[in-house]
Formats: sequence, structure tokens, C-alpha cells
Amino acid sequence: MKGGSGVGEVYVYKDQPNPDKLTEMLDQRGWHNLYAEYQCKIGLTHHNYFKKNAFSNEMQLETSLARQSMADKSSFFQTLKNFYKLDNDYIAQEHKLWSHRYFNYFEGHEDNYFADFRHDLQTLPFLRLFEEAKRDIPSFVNKLNPLELIVPKIVATKRMNRRMENQQGLFLFVPFIGDEYDQSVEIDYSEVERRAQLAIDILSLYNPQKPNEKEKYIIPAKYKRPILDELAKLGIDYSFIYPEDHAKKAEMIKNKYLGL
Repeated sequence: MKGGSGVGEVYVYKDQPNPDKLTEMLDQRGWHNLYAEYQCKIGLTHHNYFKKNAFSNEMQLETSLARQSMADKSSFFQTLKNFYKLDNDYIAQEHKLWSHRYFNYFEGHEDNYFADFRHDLQTLPFLRLFEEAKRDIPSFVNKLNPLELIVPKIVATKRMNRRMENQQGLFLFVPFIGDEYDQSVEIDYSEVERRAQLAIDILSLYNPQKPNEKEKYIIPAKYKRPILDELAKLGIDYSFIYPEDHAKKAEMIKNKYLGL
């Protein structure tokens, strides 16, 4: 939501991708064939790539990645980029999807097309990442689905305190871009920011009549105070949203009863 004392704007996100924006992101990375992977959900990939639990193996892997060294991150993302290119070519040449084989890929040896990727998963950067993930999830298995790692996600988290319980919020996880960890190229932060925004746009709701315009709800400034007053009558005010902020709660009580 945007807006302070002025007009408010509420933007909507969903846990299903906008096909045009997903295609645009993949096309810009040179992996246009990968869109087919997200259309097909079978076997272990029969789930929503774009909606996760904060304590899932997939999110644990991505949060553990943030704690790795720069060198390990660089090696990790180079391996991923090699995989995406390989899978993109695989779809074009073989007319098959890697996700079809996810069930037995890590145990099977009948197809050597992705043998280099399987080998890379046994190198130190990946093994260190897997061990980091096991610190929080001891049952974590040394497997990953690269198709998870380039898309944004709506993340539901455990209600760990009263604030989170009261807000009942969800989080938007923006995927790592990867190039910012490539030690062989000069970092273009404006390009990293642009790619991050493009990833966010995948889960933005767009106006059906205006495909290039995000759906939003306008709250005129003159209606903000009445809306807040109505919510307060229901017990939803600042002290409800931020129950641990005792200083603000005391200020609200003082203003209410002393008119200060």
C-alpha cells in the first residue's frame, strides 16, 4: 500500500504467475523455453512454485544461501545459469521437460544430459549450502529443484509473536538475481534492481482491460480518517497491529482521554 496523508493506493499480489510477465523475464534471460516447465506440474513438482511455507525445504535452502560466502554464491549461481541454459536447449532439442524426471533424477543414471549438473551438486559450495540448511532442518535431503530458484514467492510464516498473529500477513520473497555475485563481471546495480522488479511483477495483479497497468485500489485522502475510525471500533488500530509498541499505545491512550 502506498500513501501517507495523501491518496492511498493498494496493490494486489497473487500466488499464481502472470504468464506474460513470467515469459518476459525468461525471455530476457535467454531461457524462453523454460516457460513450459512452469506449465507442467507432475510428480514431486506437483505443487505451487509461487506459494511457500517459510519452513519448507525450498525456502530453507534459499535463506541458507544468504549466509554463504561470496565465492560459494558465485559458484552456485554459475551452476544454476548453466542448468537453465541446458534445460532450455533440452526442451528445444528433445521436446522433453526436466521436471518430468524430477522423481528419479537424483537416483537415475540412464540419461547423461544433465550429468554435469548432478556432478556439481557434489562440489563443496553445494555441500556447504546443504549442511547450512540442515542446521535448521536436520531431515533436509541434498536435493534441489533449480526451477524454484528464479521465481518470486508468496510466503506464509509461522505466527511467532503477537504482532505477526494480529497482522496475519504474508511475505513476498524476491528471488536472487545471481549476477550481483558473479565475480567475473562488473556489478550493474540498476540492472539488478530492474530484474528484481520484473520478478515482482510476475505476481502482481494486472488490470484485465489494461494489461500493462497494475490493478490497484484508490483510497481518497478524505476517507482515510473515517476508515481508521471504523476499524478502531472493531478493535483494529495501531496498538492492535503493533502490540509490542508500548510507547505508541500509551500515546494513543493519552490522546484519547486527555485530548492532547
